[in-house]
Amino acid sequence: MNSKILVDSCVFINAFQSDSAYRKASISFLESLLSRNQLITMPAHGWFEVWCNLRRLSEVDRKYLPPIFQGAMKYPVELIHIDAQFIKKYGNLDIPYTKAGDHIFIVVAFVNGYPLITWDIGMIRAAKGIGINVYTPDEYMTILNGST
Repeated sequence: MNSKILVDSCVFINAFQSDSAYRKASISFLESLLSRNQLITMPAHGWFEVWCNLRRLSEVDRKYLPPIFQGAMKYPVELIHIDAQFIKKYGNLDIPYTKAGDHIFIVVAFVNGYPLITWDIGMIRAAKGIGINVYTPDEYMTILNGST
């Protein structure tokens, strides 16, 4: 198993949305990663998306209902900054283009061979289409727990 995994921002966002059908599974997944001290990597724009959604949920919608992640948010998240080096490394791949935010996750997973964890069906289809190991959080938990 790879020492790093790429977790789509939607997994974090679903954990914080009280009305999300994926909330409970997202929380369980993230808590499991935390207990395993699993390094999560993510393009910086993804973490910005998480932050913006948390602000929107807490200040506008008033639906923000924070889960308890072992008492605190202490995830080992490594951000991949989108700069000139990023563009040189990931910008010239000959793979099908998806919407911009998804495409960044897909190229990072593709180049580095990181497993990609997401709930996004479109991203799953696109990633599988080019051979990326992509999983829903539930599928990845099954792998972590040694069940097949």
